[in-house]
Amino acid sequence: MGKSDNVALLVDDRLDVVLAARKQGIKVDGVHVGQSDIPVDVCREYLGEDSVVGLSARTHEMIEYIKTADVSGIDYFGVGPVHETMTKPDCGLDTDGKIKTRSFEEIAEIVRLSKIPVVVGGGVKVADIPQLARTGAAGFFVVSAVAGADDPKQAALELVNAWKLHTEAGRKN
Repeated sequence: MGKSDNVALLVDDRLDVVLAARKQGIKVDGVHVGQSDIPVDVCREYLGEDSVVGLSARTHEMIEYIKTADVSGIDYFGVGPVHETMTKPDCGLDTDGKIKTRSFEEIAEIVRLSKIPVVVGGGVKVADIPQLARTGAAGFFVVSAVAGADDPKQAALELVNAWKLHTEAGRKN
């Protein structure tokens, strides 16, 4: 999104953590919130225009929400999950109480419908990157793929390198 030097670091749901980290001199690029979290206009007010503010929609209304939402205060929609994840066990929880994962075909349709970039998360693994890159998504977000790895730095590098490889290959074709 051009708002980070390399890989963006966002905090999920916690504007207060972003502000506290920045006060300590830690580079945090922004925040990702859901519809029932701190409102995006409040996040934007405190973080400013140079920060990244992302928003998720509830699973059961995601496509309709993406088509009709006011996107003036957000930089991207977060969609998913690709796989169930223990990081956020309720990620993808539908009204029937079951977890709904998103296929790559559904993600491509969401990308097509969205007025702003779409970023995908929820159980994303390095093996998903080739298919994910073909959806037209602007990027992806992870927690456990890096935080749960034996070597988090190496895991992050593998994810970033796979994304660069497959998004660059897609642009050349």
